[in-house]
Parts: sequence; C-alpha cells; structure tokens
Amino acid sequence: MAVPPFDYDAALLACAQGDQHAFQHLYLHEAPHMLALGLKMLTERAGAEDLVRDAFILIWKNADSYDPQVSGARAWMHSILRYRALGRLRQTGRTRPGLASWSDTLPTLPAHAGEDSLAQVLNTLDDIPRQAILMAYYHGHHYEQISERLGASVPHIKARVQQGLAKLAERQQA
Repeated sequence: MAVPPFDYDAALLACAQGDQHAFQHLYLHEAPHMLALGLKMLTERAGAEDLVRDAFILIWKNADSYDPQVSGARAWMHSILRYRALGRLRQTGRTRPGLASWSDTLPTLPAHAGEDSLAQVLNTLDDIPRQAILMAYYHGHHYEQISERLGASVPHIKARVQQGLAKLAERQQA
C-alpha cells in the first residue's frame, strides 16, 4: 500500500488553528530539508540547527499569515529560513563563500526525491539560469555578483533568472 504524500498546506493551515500535532508532523517532514538548506547557507551545523529552530518558532507563530493562494507551504517555510539565514550572515558581518569557491551543488536530498523534486527540475535548466538561481537562493548573491561570476551582463542575468523561474513554475504545476 502506497503512503500518500504529506499535505504541507493542510498541516500549515492546521498549525494556524493551533494544532500542535500537525506542527509536530510538519517539523518531522520538513526539518531535515530545512537543516540541509541552513547548512548550505551558514556552513556550520550548530548555527544551522539554531536557524531551523528559530524558523520553526516563526512558522508556528505566523502560520495564520500563510496564504496558499500566494505560495506553496514549503516555499513559504523555506523563505522564512532563508531570510533568517541571510539576516544572520549580514548581522555577524560574515561573508558568504567567495565567488571563486562557489559551487552549484544542491544540499543532499533524500533518496525518495522523485522526478518532480526541485533538484531534478533545476537540472533541466541551462547552466546560466540554474547557476544564477542557486547563487541567489543559496548564497544570497546580488545580480551584480552573479553577473561577475558568470561573465554576463546584469540585464542578461535578470532575464535568464526570470526565464528559469518561469520554467520551474511551469514544471512544478505540470
């Protein structure tokens, strides 16, 4: 018997109603993915674990502001974590990994990630939009930094990122 996929939207909406059981399930399903992102961004486990804890506190407190018409539950949750990570990097004055040492690898994904996983969809993109999206999302680089690293003009990078994001959205909806 196949296990039905976890319904992140329903769990997050239940959290908005104060359902602690739904929050626990949400944490168990998503914390490992969020920890992988935190590790990728902060490069230290203790900081990444604190980041995930803080993000889940904010998720619980702000679950009632989640709007499924605006974004998916996982995207909403990961944006909380990402903005907190970028804030910590700026606050501590730490610089993100240098452009020379940048890698376009994704955090390790679970073995059950299917063909519709973010990693699989990203791998369908051409190099420039894929690298630019990864540099912006995982490392918080600005268009100018991405332009410098990839050797293309800022307007070209912006256009390719928009095309890549459109393709990602199209693939996720299919």
